[in-house]
Amino acid sequence: MNSAAPVIFGVLPQGTFNYFSRTHGIPFDTVAATQLLLTARAHPVQVGLINDRVFLVNSSIGLYPQLLEDREAYKKQFGRSRPVAMFAALVTLLRQHRQLRLHIQKADQSCEMRTPTLFIGNNFLQLQQIGIAEAPALEQNQLVAVALRPVGTLPMLWLLARGALGKLGEAEDVLSFAFQSIAVQAGRRVRRIKVATDGEVLWLNTPIVFRVGPQPLYLLKPEPGSEAVT
Repeated sequence: MNSAAPVIFGVLPQGTFNYFSRTHGIPFDTVAATQLLLTARAHPVQVGLINDRVFLVNSSIGLYPQLLEDREAYKKQFGRSRPVAMFAALVTLLRQHRQLRLHIQKADQSCEMRTPTLFIGNNFLQLQQIGIAEAPALEQNQLVAVALRPVGTLPMLWLLARGALGKLGEAEDVLSFAFQSIAVQAGRRVRRIKVATDGEVLWLNTPIVFRVGPQPLYLLKPEPGSEAVT
């Protein structure tokens, strides 16, 4: 018996930063993107999973989900734009934030970590723009983890500035590594934790498992080598 044909996926960009569509050369203009859907060929694209839930750009726990919730609140008041998103991020970072105590298992290795946030990237453009050296690992069937050491408010703002300048990965307070699968436990008594997946915030049971999806997404996109749309 033959396996079912893969479902083909198309994108009409409507987000704030549109990292997914920009990475794959999909036009921001709705008419142009629609025309592309009618003529483009499907190409395999890597998928990330968090407890078997799909994410395409990023997923995270800790400070970043809070940042997304604050950003949505500001968008309702002031509209959807990059300046509003950046202002919301600044307000979030100025607040007091708790440190997570994480146990991370990667294959036969494990480590303990205190961090305000653990960010998992599955988008080359986003990781490249903030200056994470492991970004090319996405092309080798891997995801990239980024974590911050515990720091105060002023150092946190400095890290935000370094990210805007594309130099976050060079900071001593930033840890990053590539992987195919990791299991994350946030304390022995923590049974559920708030997570973010591609801009949505939800609660998941622990441990949290981040991994590369076994099957790709088949995306309608321009042919390789075409100029990316920014």
